[in-house]
Amino acid sequence: MIQLEKFRKFLINRVTCTPSIIEYIENCLSTDNESIKYSFHKIMIHNWPESGPQLFDVLSEYFGVTIIPINFSTHQIVTTFYTSSLSFVLKVIKLDFMFPHRRNMSNIEILFNDKNSYDCFQERTTIEDIVSEVVSRRFNEYGELNLSNICNDPAFAEKKIYFYKLLLLSQFKILMIRMGKDTKLLNLSNNGLNHIPLDILNFFIKGDLTGVNLSNNNIPSIYELQRVSSKIEKLWIEGNPLCDEMDLNLYIKQILQKFPRLTELDGVKINNFGIMFPFYKSYMENPNKKTMAVIENFVSLYFAHYDTYPRKKIDMFYEPNAQFTLSTSFTKAEQNMMQSYTMFSRNILEPRTQMDLKYNRVYKTQYADVGVLSQLPESKHDFRTFNVDVLKHDNTTLILVIDGIYKEMPCDSNKEYYLQFRRTFIFNIRNVDTMSYYTIAYEMFSVSFASPEKIKNSFLTPVRHLNQLSLIDPEKEDKDIICGAFTHITQLKKSEAETRLKNHSWDLKRALSEFASEYKNDFLKAESFTKADLSDLSSVLDVDEID
Repeated sequence: MIQLEKFRKFLINRVTCTPSIIEYIENCLSTDNESIKYSFHKIMIHNWPESGPQLFDVLSEYFGVTIIPINFSTHQIVTTFYTSSLSFVLKVIKLDFMFPHRRNMSNIEILFNDKNSYDCFQERTTIEDIVSEVVSRRFNEYGELNLSNICNDPAFAEKKIYFYKLLLLSQFKILMIRMGKDTKLLNLSNNGLNHIPLDILNFFIKGDLTGVNLSNNNIPSIYELQRVSSKIEKLWIEGNPLCDEMDLNLYIKQILQKFPRLTELDGVKINNFGIMFPFYKSYMENPNKKTMAVIENFVSLYFAHYDTYPRKKIDMFYEPNAQFTLSTSFTKAEQNMMQSYTMFSRNILEPRTQMDLKYNRVYKTQYADVGVLSQLPESKHDFRTFNVDVLKHDNTTLILVIDGIYKEMPCDSNKEYYLQFRRTFIFNIRNVDTMSYYTIAYEMFSVSFASPEKIKNSFLTPVRHLNQLSLIDPEKEDKDIICGAFTHITQLKKSEAETRLKNHSWDLKRALSEFASEYKNDFLKAESFTKADLSDLSSVLDVDEID
């Protein structure tokens, strides 16, 4: 301690440096001198031309020591900061107070033991103590460690600690190992990351970590995610450049290939068949959780039931006295092709006819509403094309407008029609205790033929139903996957399995149901199977279970 005071505010440079001070620093490092941890040294760098983070990255790389600077500032031609790292001080001395940058040599001077922790922080503490306190405060009882935007934590700003990048945490190994054992969800959002921070993640992936939030960073490529553990169940990556120009379904597909255990992506739950519908993210500005949950559940469930012909279950969404109107904008030629719509709708391109006046096309009961909708041809909606607007949501009313594309094949035609729709739903909300019950009181349904441009941009990738194991317009890879599942379950030859799936429009559930029925009635030939012993199939393929 006497020697420490002896060298207080001692200016060390190429001229003043002596063997005695070098020996003193080496002794402190070898004996782990306790008092030196509370001593801070002023580093002065002349003519540094660039930013602080670049300076500290250059210093760390050249001297092999990570620096967490205090009181960083630049005044005229001198850049200064404080550090308690004696290892850095010793390396500066041994490397002759110089370091190279862009073909120039930059000069360093050190004011040794210029301040103590009381001078810097008004208390006896160390950088390690402060960082540990900040990180521990960001850990909650649910096992979530929130390191979002940690560089701007108020505690660092108050104490003038220049915590310029997240990766500085990797230097606090004991702290990170302790936090890594108990953390289940790690939030690394808003940290300016341009790559996956393995130096941080490695402390956590050997523990109970199942969720990682990497949103709102600068990660450029989806291939960077290969570095994240595949056991992750919840992942956030929205707000990174990798999301900007990627097709939604391709984005989901590639993420799921890497993370087979994933149950939630970007805050949206993935359903049992591996596909999610994060459409609400593009239309609701700062949505509250209640609205978000209601919209997601309604849109997913309603259109899943609507696309399951003959739409037996959509009646549960409507009130007994719900009112419904259907309007079209078909030409006379188009009306002939779309007779099912013409029978029940008002055409906005033509004045009201005597038939319209007699039957005003306003349906005023649940039975009538569902009766009309059930007589429209079988449909398939492309969720990717949906635009959803929430006009109102309070304790009594929800007003929802949905635009999008669907296709259908009328029973009297072999041609598919692509249609543009808009459906306005007005819900009444009934609140009982803590539960809210939503029922459709009014619906306005308008439909027209989709433009060539919209047709071109719809149904580009396979779409999976929410309540069916089926594919629409599958690619070869998707065909191989569902065909492999079918052959594994049925033990049919691949050619036989593929034929059956094609016959049922790649609907695995329907194909299995037909197979089970034929197997039960002994209609199948032995040569259709890959092996002769089929004794274990009867217990697996029960028709009632499949239905």
